[in-house]
Amino acid sequence: MSFIILLVAYGVRRLLDSTQDEGLDPVLRRRLARMPGAETDHESRPALPILLLAVPIILVALIDIGLSRSSWWMLTWPLDLMVLVFAMGVPGWRNPIRAYGEAWRRGDAKAAWHHVNHLIPAEERGAAAAPEELHRSLARQLILIIFERYFLLIFWYVLLGPAGVIGVRLLLAWRDHWPNAATRVPFARFTSLMAWVPARLLSFSFGIAGDLSGWLSHTRKKLLNPAVKSRDLLFVSANGALSSYSLDPERFASAHPGDWPDYGERSLRAVRDLLNRSMLVWICVLALLAISGVFV
Repeated sequence: MSFIILLVAYGVRRLLDSTQDEGLDPVLRRRLARMPGAETDHESRPALPILLLAVPIILVALIDIGLSRSSWWMLTWPLDLMVLVFAMGVPGWRNPIRAYGEAWRRGDAKAAWHHVNHLIPAEERGAAAAPEELHRSLARQLILIIFERYFLLIFWYVLLGPAGVIGVRLLLAWRDHWPNAATRVPFARFTSLMAWVPARLLSFSFGIAGDLSGWLSHTRKKLLNPAVKSRDLLFVSANGALSSYSLDPERFASAHPGDWPDYGERSLRAVRDLLNRSMLVWICVLALLAISGVFV
């Protein structure tokens, strides 16, 4: 039944992503903005964020275990569904990306940057003035956020149930939105640790869902390297798995100069298609696990 719940949650969340739904991020950002973050004594002892992270995880785990062992065990299904729907998703990306593709087609680099600059990391915005660098940053961030908001959560749901989903989702929020920058550092490190295995699995899925030979030539030396960040690994893997230089603007411009105005939209569509095919790979694997009784 967990497999069916996961499929339903994924379908519902994809529908919500196509609407004006804001998702969970704005709520968490507003709540965390009220937390103490400027005091220096909180930097080395992040007791409050750890406590606020642990309490929901323990609470959801106790509810899930209690329901599963009671005569009300069927209530674990709506619990799982609610947690997955609220935790997953990348709302707020569809319209900016569409506007970005239209601006790219017009050759308006300034408008393209204006539509998507808030989606890329702040430390990369200065270097993203050139259209090619802007596109790389946007594509890299798109791959990463879909990985973190879908694949990473699915991986930990399979292992730990709804408590795992809550834990990873709050960990991502603490990493991105906790008001004290120094306190965010250990959460970023722990997030990287939690993402190490799922990122490698998704990278391998890119090879299955795309150009396997290209994926091998780009990725095989980086796949098991602990120093390679998930964000960089996934971008390199996607670049290798995609043909027609979809993530290599310079080579695309040289090979297909007449198609350059459509490059921005075509490239991001190729990335989304690769991620969708990779999700299909994951779903097939999970279906096999469900049939064998491992994922129930």
